[in-house]
Amino acid sequence: MKAKRLLERAMAELVEDGKLKRADILVTRSKGSLLGWLIRFGTNSYWNHAAMVYVIRNLELGYDSTFIIESGGAGIDIHNIGHYFEHPKKYDVGIKRLEKNWFQGDSEDGGLRFRRRVRGFALEEIDDKYNHRLMVDIARKILRQVILAAIFPWLRRKKPSQRRARMPGIARRLDVNAYICSGFVQWAYYRGVGKVLGETGDVDDQKRQEVIFNPEIGQDDSEEVLLSTTPADLASSDKLTWKYIVKNGVVWEISRQEDVDLTQS
Repeated sequence: MKAKRLLERAMAELVEDGKLKRADILVTRSKGSLLGWLIRFGTNSYWNHAAMVYVIRNLELGYDSTFIIESGGAGIDIHNIGHYFEHPKKYDVGIKRLEKNWFQGDSEDGGLRFRRRVRGFALEEIDDKYNHRLMVDIARKILRQVILAAIFPWLRRKKPSQRRARMPGIARRLDVNAYICSGFVQWAYYRGVGKVLGETGDVDDQKRQEVIFNPEIGQDDSEEVLLSTTPADLASSDKLTWKYIVKNGVVWEISRQEDVDLTQS
């Protein structure tokens, strides 16, 4: 299916018409942001931030909008998705979805359980198990390389282990949490799915492999590796399907990477 331009604004098309699903992944582009530009340049991506749909609009349950969960400057926050959709001069937004049947099914012991656990893992276990200090430390390390890549383009061609330099002063003044947002999404998916597999005694590791969006994750599934996932990793992962792009307030229904490239041009 080629890119299809939808008639209404994002809140009407995607929220009010119920096109979004729980655990959908958002990648966003922050316009006019120095940190956003550095992240995009350093990772060679159109996107610099990520979030996950937590609650969808349901008037019967008292939710008059859709809410997302994301890693922000103060830690983990829940925001109205209108924060992004209603400010087209500040943000472009992409929506991706894990479309595996085992994840999208609606049975209590199937997809519904997986989606609940992924979202619940992101929120319910955050106080006890999510190491925010570690997250910040990792973010600083990654951000240092992003900034150095922006200042010294030749560094982008070197392996991470070959990059050695002091962090520029600007890195200490930027919000490092805004970068590790995508790592939080990867972490919640991987740990959440793994939790269900452990609870059900499912020894087939295929499902866990299907929620690895960061190509660097292999045998090492430590928090540090999971949290090092970038917005570019989520955007480029072929395990996630593109569903919508909201650019300059215009909503496009898409399904292919070529459509993404077209709407970004």
